[in-house]
Amino acid sequence: MKFVIIGCGLIAGSHANAIRSCNGTELAAVCGRRKEPVFKFAKEQGCEAYTNVETMLDEIRPDAAVICTPTYLHPEHVEQCAKRNIHVLCEKPLAKTPSECRRISDAAEKGRIIFMTAQVVRFWAGYAEIKSMLQKGQAGEIHMMHLRRVSHRSGEYSQWIFDPLLGGGAMGDMLVHDVDYLRYAIGPFQSVYAHAVKDETGCYNNVMANIVHKNGVHSLAEVSFTQQTGYPFSFSVDIAGSEATVEYQYASGASTLVNHSGGTCAVSTCNMSIWKRGEGFQTVPIQQYDAYERQLQYFADCIKKGCQPEAVTPKESYEVICMMDAIRRSADSNEVVYL
Repeated sequence: MKFVIIGCGLIAGSHANAIRSCNGTELAAVCGRRKEPVFKFAKEQGCEAYTNVETMLDEIRPDAAVICTPTYLHPEHVEQCAKRNIHVLCEKPLAKTPSECRRISDAAEKGRIIFMTAQVVRFWAGYAEIKSMLQKGQAGEIHMMHLRRVSHRSGEYSQWIFDPLLGGGAMGDMLVHDVDYLRYAIGPFQSVYAHAVKDETGCYNNVMANIVHKNGVHSLAEVSFTQQTGYPFSFSVDIAGSEATVEYQYASGASTLVNHSGGTCAVSTCNMSIWKRGEGFQTVPIQQYDAYERQLQYFADCIKKGCQPEAVTPKESYEVICMMDAIRRSADSNEVVYL
């Protein structure tokens, strides 16, 4: 199955590795606007390089494309693939606005392609275990769920992310992960009240979104892009349930180990703890794997079977972008916004 990647930014490497690692898939070509980095990336990946999307699609004639371009370009690139009946895995956020979401969904439906938003957290170790626990009712009635995702502003990030109109900073880039997971784990949204602070970029790079779901569950999604330099990229999930309290934490490079040469190296930490009613405390081992590879394999399997993905649906992606829009409007107005 021939794949191509449109966009050669930071996240493209994760998708390229996943394509090379999955069964029955190959990376045929990559495309980006800037010639030098594109050809460098293609050489590293052992594939063809292009600077024009339509030329690549017409010459390579791939089975599927992974779209890794900036969010505001997603509708255009999905349409280019859909009219050629090329299946699409599109990076998050799917779109900047609900209307752009509809434009993408309409194009995918018209082109009769297999389509999925790359919400990789749904496939991530730890998050997958929590989803399974909730489905089985092991936490009981959920009183509160708190998701946190924080990082310093790395120089590796593309600068369009910190344009208020194009990327939206932490609100646009990071918060969508947790909003999507809350939709996946808890269910549809009812309302939100967001407290957010802009920094010198003009973006909301510190956000706390208080969400009420239609089933009555309350949740809190917190993100920040303004941690001091060196602070590890970290995320966590805390659940207060009638049958269990759950705490899941991950930090990239949060601790150091002495290596064989006597120096130190940064390592990631990942822990899940559960306090069960009547049973007490226990730790849960987290099986580590490449979530991008698992996501890509799932998408490729859907193509082989000729069925639309159930793990991430266009309807859910649309509801997530509607909630992202509501969070922004709540932050602007300092009022509760109902969906």
